Amino acid sequence: MANDYVGPEKCLMCHNNPALGDMTGWRTSMHANGYSVVLDDSHTMQDLYGIINDYDQNQIDDFHDGLDFNTISSVFNQYKPNAPVLAYSAENGYTITIGNATHRVYLTYGGSGLYKQRYGVKINTAEGESKDIYISPIQFNEKTHQYVLYHPDAWYDESSQPKYSTASTLADAAGNSRSLAKGCSGCHVTGLTLDQTTNGEWVAHGAGIDPTTAAFYADKSNIFDLDGDGDIDQINTGCEQCHGMGGDHASAPSKTNIINPDDLSTEQANNICGMCHSRGKSLPNGTFSFPYHDDTMTSWTPGVDLVADIYSDGGGYWGDGVNSKKHHQQFYDFYKSEKPTFKYHQVRCSECHDVHNTVKHHIKASVVETDSLDNEIIITTENDNNTLCLSCHATHGDFASIPVEWVADYANHVQEIGAIVSEHTNHPYDPDGSGASRCSKCHMPKVAKSAIAYDIHSHTFEPIPPQKTLLYNMPSACAVSCHMKDDLNFGIDFSNDNLTKWDEPSDIALADTLMKYYGPDGKWWQLDVTSVDRIAVDIPQDFSLLQNYPNPFNPTTVIPFKTASNGFVTLKVYNVQGQIVATLVNKEMSAGSYQVVMDGYNLPSGVYFYKLKVGDYVQTNKMMLMK
Repeated sequence: MANDYVGPEKCLMCHNNPALGDMTGWRTSMHANGYSVVLDDSHTMQDLYGIINDYDQNQIDDFHDGLDFNTISSVFNQYKPNAPVLAYSAENGYTITIGNATHRVYLTYGGSGLYKQRYGVKINTAEGESKDIYISPIQFNEKTHQYVLYHPDAWYDESSQPKYSTASTLADAAGNSRSLAKGCSGCHVTGLTLDQTTNGEWVAHGAGIDPTTAAFYADKSNIFDLDGDGDIDQINTGCEQCHGMGGDHASAPSKTNIINPDDLSTEQANNICGMCHSRGKSLPNGTFSFPYHDDTMTSWTPGVDLVADIYSDGGGYWGDGVNSKKHHQQFYDFYKSEKPTFKYHQVRCSECHDVHNTVKHHIKASVVETDSLDNEIIITTENDNNTLCLSCHATHGDFASIPVEWVADYANHVQEIGAIVSEHTNHPYDPDGSGASRCSKCHMPKVAKSAIAYDIHSHTFEPIPPQKTLLYNMPSACAVSCHMKDDLNFGIDFSNDNLTKWDEPSDIALADTLMKYYGPDGKWWQLDVTSVDRIAVDIPQDFSLLQNYPNPFNPTTVIPFKTASNGFVTLKVYNVQGQIVATLVNKEMSAGSYQVVMDGYNLPSGVYFYKLKVGDYVQTNKMMLMK
């Protein structure tokens, strides 16, 4: 069994106690349950494991109810009379009928009881069922109990007619863009290998399990004969996806024959998370929608491969080029922040998240820090009362006067901590009540969409300033966190506001008001969004000042630059008389690729020069403001 996969239940035979770290919470995570097998209805309406779509809230899943989208008003109206029809029978299992073709559901994506559920089917053709599984056009949003369209173009043509019928071929099925093998398997299959059929379908193969533990999976839904070869595959993100193959470790347990992310460098450890918590295409050919060596057709190796080497950045950003519009972009967001090169220490994903616990979002429940006497101290941590953030941020920066002992004994030091945090936030301290002064409300605001608008938190750690709403028609941290609420909106009427649009009079009025406190002449925080944003994960080999874009511009433009080493950086703008008209950067910075947005609103049309200086490196470029 040397270097072979063994399966998560083999790992959890040992790692189920405090001495080895109780990792059994993994079973409740989306890592373990992103996909669930639904061949029958034994888990119907059961979170994590079964079909849970129930739009009329009658406690019966909509397949059992025989929901026919042709008979109700829904997002599928334009596809009537060929809108989907859901059904369940003991003989055929869960099925979705579109037109005259009925496709069987084999897997669900989701079912967490938190976000959304999608349905993976094998396409029924004249030549039999497809080899691959394809994600249907139906998405059920669990928070709203509503259906939304999921890439209907994969199932309906431009005339809203079904693409597949009982006369379709397997080659037709291969043309479906919602392939599990091509689009999902990289993060939802452990030990992934891929090949292609003669009909053009891609097929995903997963690692097997130790047969002696097969009985342990009887009540689980994370093993499945994915490729139809008669052998069981590990679906979802199993232990060995991050820790490496467990064969040697299971036969002779030792830290030397398994990957422990704690023993890796910060960059290596963070890149393990980044392989899935990002969006893009495989490199160098863009074949798959996940990190993969698609030239050699080999998967990534934890602790060895880096995301940037085998995956493009496909996040889809707001106009600032920093904050993602789409979910699953935590890694690229994180690496556009200064946290991985934080001056106090290099921050790891695992400092805030532990995928082996049962806490929502797997927030770390405790951390070990060093107290004022250099002794280890255990701090119980929560996001909602700021102890998660303060466990690291105490003793330095704006929180230098907070000792870690206070954070460890939080209940008895709320007043002292609150006074110091309020000085930083200029807001009342009430983390357990209204949400005011909760660190993540400002530093990790909701800016992206998964199931509903703004249910995904940014990981740039930037309190997005209201000036960005005016410049880029995007949400600010102040707006999405608090100040659109009735008692906090400065009397602005949001009753007709469209939450997904940020250029409405209500949005502009709120941004203008908030900028009095947080903006170029802010009462509390002075910040002009000629701010510096980190835009790439890698460290540049050379210094460079790139051409601004657009050029000519009116009134804003982006100036990219790269610094190959840490140092004091200045970026200044001069008019043709050589007078400084703007100082865009004037601070110590880590090596990296950055961009600065310059707002020329108050400047006259004309030619300007911008000069970058980092140590001995100096470069000047020309740009034109044309109003």
